Amino acid sequence: MDDSSLLKLMKTGDQEAFTAIYNKYWYPLMQHVMKAVNVYSEAEDIVQEIFVSIWKNRATLEIQGALSTYLFNSGRYMAIRNIERNITRSNYLQRLSDQMDNGGVPSPETLLHMRDLEEKIEQAIQSLPEKMREIFILSRKQQLSYREIAATLGISEETVRKQINNALNRLRTQVGYAPAGLIFLLSVIPRMH
Repeated sequence: MDDSSLLKLMKTGDQEAFTAIYNKYWYPLMQHVMKAVNVYSEAEDIVQEIFVSIWKNRATLEIQGALSTYLFNSGRYMAIRNIERNITRSNYLQRLSDQMDNGGVPSPETLLHMRDLEEKIEQAIQSLPEKMREIFILSRKQQLSYREIAATLGISEETVRKQINNALNRLRTQVGYAPAGLIFLLSVIPRMH
């Protein structure tokens, strides 16, 4: 059966059609993603996430062009996101590690810096427009999903996504020198003092 026919069947909930797509594309997609991320477990997670997303969104999924192109583009996009996330995380962790003493305890200077940054982040969060702040707090502090926030507030998931992105951009601008990962960490952890 060709990809177009399999996609049509999958849209109706046909698990065998999904399994056929999965079996046909898992290995080539895995190889494609591995070339980018070079870590088997990360590549496996990315490929799994792509297929889970396809299955979850099967009823509304509209693929223009070849399925293989869609899958490989999705793999490339997610691999790039993964790499960017790892660069930010590893850079932050390296900087934090460089500022810690041998016992693994942050130096007084690092603690002061983190407290100062924490205060700036909290001030920046408080300065967000009311609705944006509410959405940000529901996402980052109460750890609700975009879907849960949308349902709670009676808005679309796309609106939630845009508000979170706008909030993070404003926080980065207001706080300035802090990496996005640090802003996220300090906006969800309990206050240190």
